[in-house]
Amino acid sequence: MFEKGSTAVLSTLELPFVVAVKKAGIYSFIDGEWFLEYALSHNIYKLVQIGSYILGIGDNGTIIRYNSNTRRWVQTSFPTNQRLWDITGNKHGLIVTHGGSKLYISHNFGMNWSVLKPFETFTKQPMIRSLFYHQDSIYIGTQINRENGGLWKYCLTSGELLLEKNEKQAMISSIHIDKNGCVYVSKGNGCLGEGTIEMKAPRIGEWQSFGNLISEKAFLDIFVVNDKLYATSSKDHYGFSRIYEICKEKMSLSPIETIEGHGFRGAGFEDQFFISSPVESKWICNPYEKPKLFH
Repeated sequence: MFEKGSTAVLSTLELPFVVAVKKAGIYSFIDGEWFLEYALSHNIYKLVQIGSYILGIGDNGTIIRYNSNTRRWVQTSFPTNQRLWDITGNKHGLIVTHGGSKLYISHNFGMNWSVLKPFETFTKQPMIRSLFYHQDSIYIGTQINRENGGLWKYCLTSGELLLEKNEKQAMISSIHIDKNGCVYVSKGNGCLGEGTIEMKAPRIGEWQSFGNLISEKAFLDIFVVNDKLYATSSKDHYGFSRIYEICKEKMSLSPIETIEGHGFRGAGFEDQFFISSPVESKWICNPYEKPKLFH
């Protein structure tokens, strides 16, 4: 447990953990030691590695990019005061992020950008909360919007926009699609307390919810470690959130750890996990070794 609150984390082959420390910048975290990589006053809410680049997005349209070949960071921003929550892409140079209801898209690893407006014909355009690239389409999760909220699929080649899942009272905070084409979403509503992890398999029309013995207001992140899926939750009335393993075979969620504050992001490799919360950062080794007390 570390007093440095953080808002995003990424695990790479070069660095065990790259961490966005709250209003302080990007740090590498190696065996319990912090090393400043890039000072930054804005919060970063998602870090991804795409090709030889690490990209991050955050407050007031901020976007940062690290080139592993030159070992240099570059900071720019989009013309928006919106908080950017997610970024996705592929190894061929496609990068997609968002601002409000718009998509910002690059075909050269973030050197140049153009704007797409998938919701421009809507009277009440939803605000984008999460993104995932899969097979020439961008899956878009929205913030709460009674008219047009939910999960959308935008085809980059045809411009076709399809509603995959309608949500009137919940945000879609994170999206993941596995190698079998199963779509996973984390959702929730902090006011109503209806957080769930849901999945839809290919060629099956119905969404299935993962069972959970603990009631959560919202789930915030889905991440992969050693080919297993995990999820983080928002904080409960005691101020603590939980990290769960998503068990596809049993269609259940198994809590493995807690952290103080909202569980913004998670990452890991081998037997190590790192969980980012604005209150504290938690480095976990052998998460299944001992039973934990859950709040």
